[in-house]
Formats: sequence, C-alpha cells, structure tokens
Amino acid sequence: MEYFTHDTAIIDVNCIIGKNTKVWAFSHISSKVTIGNNCIIGEGVHIGPGVIIGDNCKIQNHSLLYEGVTLEDNVFLGPNTVTTNDYLPQVGGDWKNSNRFKKTLFKKGCSIGANSTIICGVIIEENSLVGAGSVVTKNIPKNSKAFGNPAKIIK
Repeated sequence: MEYFTHDTAIIDVNCIIGKNTKVWAFSHISSKVTIGNNCIIGEGVHIGPGVIIGDNCKIQNHSLLYEGVTLEDNVFLGPNTVTTNDYLPQVGGDWKNSNRFKKTLFKKGCSIGANSTIICGVIIEENSLVGAGSVVTKNIPKNSKAFGNPAKIIK
C-alpha cells in the first residue's frame, strides 16, 4: 500500500487511492471512489460512491462529499464543507426523476472556506475562493471571490 489510512478509517471496495495520500481517523471512503496522489482526507470526512478527487487536494475535517462530486487537482475544502446531490430533496418522491440528482464540479485550484454549503449542479471555476460560511447556489467564475448566503461575487 502506497498510501496511509488511520486504523479507524473505512475504505469500501473498488476504490483507487493515490501515492502519498493520507486518510485520517473516522473517515469513510465509499465504493468506486478515485483519490489522486498527495491528498489529505481529514478526520471524519465522508466521501460518497463514485466521487472523483484529483491530485494534491486537501479535504479538511468533517466535510461531506456526496455522489456526483468531482474535485480537480489542487482543490482545498475547509472544515465542515458540505455538498449536496439532490436538487429536490424529499422523503419518498420520484427517485428516478433525472432532474433531481445533479453533479458538482470543483475546478483546479479553487478553495472553499469552512462551514460552506455547495448546492448541487454548480461549478466552482479555477482559482476561485468561496468565503467561510457561504451557501453557493450558482456557478462561481474563474479567479473570483464569493461570500455570503447566498454567495455573491465580490471580485
């Protein structure tokens, strides 16, 4: 094994984890996840089925990445970053409705501040910064800064 996992981490079947990646305590990596080289997965992180994480990413403690999320290289997710994947959440309902489940993309070099929530279906473009505590409901343009609830572009 060319990566490190804490004794309490759970790694499901059919995962690919790159060289020099570290998975810390009480994290859960679901099936069919791909994690690149030199990543840090903090304590208590949940990574859902099929999530893709590029090289040199840092996912801080207690972040939640659900199915349909992709991180390109050099992405930073601060503590307690939450993603979603169900655009029309409800108990019961039409689970086969293709409009319900949307993918989320974090492009190369973007950074997400602590306690931010990213609503599914958005793209956080390259080298963008989302401030702590923000709720992202729309795409964030390349090289920009966004803060607030809902997050608004300030640069």
